[in-house]
Amino acid sequence: MFDIVGRSVVRHPWRAITAWLVVLVIAVLGAFWGFGQGGVFDRLSNSVSLVAGSESDTVNTLASADASGTAISVVVNGLDIDQDAPTLTTFMANHRDAFSQITGVKSVADPFLFPDPTMPQAQALLSNKKDGFIIAVVLDKDLSSSDEKTTTADVSTAVDNLRQDLAQDFPNSSVRMVSQQGMTDSIMSQIKTDLFRGESIGLPVALLLLIIIFGGILAAGLPIVGALVAIGIGMGSLWAMTFFMNVEVFTINIASVIGLSLSVDYGLLMVSRYREQLALILARKKYNPEAGKLPDKDASKLIVRDAMEKTISTAGRTVFFSAVTIAFAMCALLSMKAGMLRIIGISGIVVSLMAVLTAMTLVPAIIVLMRRVLIKPSIITRIPVLRSIVKAVGDSASDHGFFSKLARGVHKRPWLIMALVAVILVVMALPLRDLQMRSAFADYLPAQASQTQAYNTVQADYPALESPTILVVADQFSSQTTNLYDHLYALPDVDYISPPTPLPSDPWRSSISLHLNIDNQVGDQATQIVKDLRSYDAGYDIMVGGPAALQLDFVDSILARAPLALGIMALAVFILMFLMTGSVIVPIKAIIINSLSLLASLGVTSLIFMNGFLGMPKVQGMETFIVVCSICFGFGLAMDYEVFLISRIKEYWNLGLSNDEAVERGLQRSGRIITSAAAIIVAVFIGFTFGDMIPIKQIGVALAAIVVTDATLVRMLLVPATMTILGKWNWWSPKPLTRVYERLRIVH
Repeated sequence: MFDIVGRSVVRHPWRAITAWLVVLVIAVLGAFWGFGQGGVFDRLSNSVSLVAGSESDTVNTLASADASGTAISVVVNGLDIDQDAPTLTTFMANHRDAFSQITGVKSVADPFLFPDPTMPQAQALLSNKKDGFIIAVVLDKDLSSSDEKTTTADVSTAVDNLRQDLAQDFPNSSVRMVSQQGMTDSIMSQIKTDLFRGESIGLPVALLLLIIIFGGILAAGLPIVGALVAIGIGMGSLWAMTFFMNVEVFTINIASVIGLSLSVDYGLLMVSRYREQLALILARKKYNPEAGKLPDKDASKLIVRDAMEKTISTAGRTVFFSAVTIAFAMCALLSMKAGMLRIIGISGIVVSLMAVLTAMTLVPAIIVLMRRVLIKPSIITRIPVLRSIVKAVGDSASDHGFFSKLARGVHKRPWLIMALVAVILVVMALPLRDLQMRSAFADYLPAQASQTQAYNTVQADYPALESPTILVVADQFSSQTTNLYDHLYALPDVDYISPPTPLPSDPWRSSISLHLNIDNQVGDQATQIVKDLRSYDAGYDIMVGGPAALQLDFVDSILARAPLALGIMALAVFILMFLMTGSVIVPIKAIIINSLSLLASLGVTSLIFMNGFLGMPKVQGMETFIVVCSICFGFGLAMDYEVFLISRIKEYWNLGLSNDEAVERGLQRSGRIITSAAAIIVAVFIGFTFGDMIPIKQIGVALAAIVVTDATLVRMLLVPATMTILGKWNWWSPKPLTRVYERLRIVH
């Protein structure tokens, strides 16, 4: 198959390029214009529930099926309620109608509307610090989407007018509005900003490193071109997915991170292997570009075609099966109950396949059209200082050098090296003992946004309006839930409890909101309260929801499917590595080593964020879905380097070299590629940490830690050490499996 692909691309490069351009144009138009259906940023969603059908999801559905319309809170701060109450009463009497008269507004309430300021309805809208109040605006529930946007804009205008008038009498006051849609819009705006910022940092750094590696701007630009095309088509694919399923808002950032890194990774390997093949052919035909001895145009055409066909049939085969392995690793997410994780898995699979297909077809097609351009030495190599840098760290076609010396050093003390690296990895993994996980909506809100500040004020100063830690729905009339209310009131750490209230959609059911003075989702205390309540016998059925229950159900759903998910990843790795090596030892060893490397990297990531190291924000817990995605994506990325290294070692083993010699040659040939790819990918990941969204920062740091750990401690030291110790047993497999390998083997 790969020989056919290679011949097709090199003989008809314009067909491949044209096909990619057509697909890219359609995808980009869909992503940013939407063909009248809204672009991808307009169609992304922000789900509250995580596990469909879970108890917390059912409670959320019942609670959100409210008879009223969209709620907007206008948060006023910077006042002295006790002193300013008379003036504010008059002020609001004169300004309340400004909101009530807006078309589409159903009701308006503020604490100065009620005759008695001690009434619960009034107290709920007053800050517990006595420094502000809330104007609660509710829209008609039957408004169309466009009418609701118009009404919301009119409310925003009224808020601006209120702010100006209030400042005349109260110069220290502030007025902000917050709504669910407003917060979603703020998140979407931040996602766009973070996406642009991440790529504007990651791409230039990646290009600079590629220039150093390849010693030329044109060669360096090829993986970047493939990355941009893969990302563009990936965004178009996400847009298409929105018509069939809810795609979470942050999925586009995660897909971009993965697509960009894999595209550069695969493009780097393809271009590097092509340059290696080209150098071999030129040397065989006695051409010396460095000395100015170049083939003519006709000869160049044949040489380039020959080198590229060989590259696609070898390196193309490797990157393809590497991508398939990563795709299978991401398939582990498809086994999860949480729809959000399945969507991330699908998007990861799509961008992985786009990355490898551009590397196998688009990049080679461009190289074929460039012909002699990439044969000629770059102008960079004529500059003394740059020439020295390129020679020192650029891609190399030599069988001997730094990495072969490193391998020989490992051969001398393999047991010591293996023990030291294992100890380091275990120490790195120790912070996982204190790992806390959470799934908090507030973590996605941009810290400096007006909507976020208003939301945080409501959560901190208005107990009656704060998002509850626990929400209990009882299959009983509110007047008959006294025993349940008393039980909830007696729970430890209760900060506020609402009276039983009939559900608007089901009056025979009632709900009680419970606010605890502990974090909604971090730690075992809130989780244990949820478990205890679910086992409590109230004499009638009750369901427990809210953020604490949502986190519990999310984690339980992950743990329930974890064996299947891990089994999928392990099986994918085993099959690929076996088909590449014919050994059952190498895949088993890869699974064990990659798992240890992954745990160590997650331990370091947890340490960084739980303590606010390296300029990262200090958090109370890692986002649950980020931990899961990091495991799947990280395991796949680690396999990239395993494939690059082992495939070259196996190549030399098949040529008849001893085990140690094969390790030395394989590490020398792939070491620069692995470290170069790692440096570039880390630059891409770190670029995305410059955004403001905490989950994207976390996955950027997690994947960077995984890549750094894997490309240094694991591939450069631990793998050579274990292969030295095992010797010829590295390549053992039972005879029946050997026959399978002979029929289906993957040759690099």
